[in-house]
Amino acid sequence: DVEDEETTGEVSKNLDLSTLCMHQVVSKAIDISLAKELKNLLFGSSLCCFSEEWKIQNFTFNNIPQLKYGIVQKKGGPCGVLAAVQACVLQQLIFADSNRNKDTRCLQPSEVHRTKCLTMAIADILWRAGGNEKAIVALPSGRQQFTPIGKYKADGILETLILHSATRYEDLIVFLQQNIRQFEIGPCGCILLTVSVILSRSINL
Repeated sequence: DVEDEETTGEVSKNLDLSTLCMHQVVSKAIDISLAKELKNLLFGSSLCCFSEEWKIQNFTFNNIPQLKYGIVQKKGGPCGVLAAVQACVLQQLIFADSNRNKDTRCLQPSEVHRTKCLTMAIADILWRAGGNEKAIVALPSGRQQFTPIGKYKADGILETLILHSATRYEDLIVFLQQNIRQFEIGPCGCILLTVSVILSRSINL
C-alpha cells in the first residue's frame, strides 16, 4: 500500500533486518498440481520443458568497463525478460540516488552497487506484479519436492522450488538481499524470476 511504498527508502537505515525475513516470509514447497499449472500456462502442456537457452540464463552483469551496467544475454530466447529487468536496473542506477546520477559515472557502478540495483529492480517487479500487496519468490531447494508422475515431464527446476511469500515490501527486499545470487549468478535466474512474477500476479488468468 501507499504507506509501505513511502517507507521503502528508510528500510536499510532504521531496522536491523538480519532475522526479519524469518518471521515475515512464509515458505512452502511447490506441489505437482501447481507445477502442472505453470507448465500449461508457459508452454501449453505439462509435458514440455524449458529450453537450454532459458536454463543457462541469469542476470550476470558485463565486466567491460564501459558496459558494467549491462546484463549479459548468453543465448537467444529469454530476451524479453532480460529487457524488462535491464530497464528497471537502469532506472535504479540513474534515478534512485540523486548523488550518483549527475554524470555518466552512474553507468559505471561498482559490483556491490549494481547488485543492489538488481535487488531493488527485482523487488519492484515482483511487488508490482502482486498489486503492491504481496510477492512470491521462487528459489530452488536442490532436491525434488514432489515425485513427477502422470502427465508431467520433469525438468530439474520446477520440481525443486520452494515458494517464499512476503506481504510487506521491506521483508521482500531483505529476503532478496539474502538470496540475490540465485538470480545474478545461479544457472536459472531468468526462470526463477519468470515463475516468481507469474505466482506473484496469480496463475489464474
